[in-house]
Amino acid sequence: MVWADIEKSVHSCIHQVAADQGISLGELTPSKRVVDDLGFSSLDVATLTALLESAFKVDPFGTGQATITEIRTLQDICDLYNRCVNGIETLGNKKSEDINDAEEARLQKRLQKRVG
Repeated sequence: MVWADIEKSVHSCIHQVAADQGISLGELTPSKRVVDDLGFSSLDVATLTALLESAFKVDPFGTGQATITEIRTLQDICDLYNRCVNGIETLGNKKSEDINDAEEARLQKRLQKRVG
């Protein structure tokens, strides 16, 4: 899926949530923050993520590809779904995997010390 289609779908979902909640959006730009600039509540963000999951047929939060706290701007959302839909691994994703591997190794060492 091309970037423009992803952005269009993201904007469509944002407009749907805003319309349902009576939120006036103004111009949507990549730097707009979902909560601070658009005025979305945590419930609005949850609704948005459900709509995005339905639109893209992928749940990056359920699969651990992202956490909701990482998503602040419209650019963040578009980047995330671009990675998920197109199977792109970024340096950030690789770094997160390396950190998870290191944390797992430290946990295993602690468990071995307790047992042995």
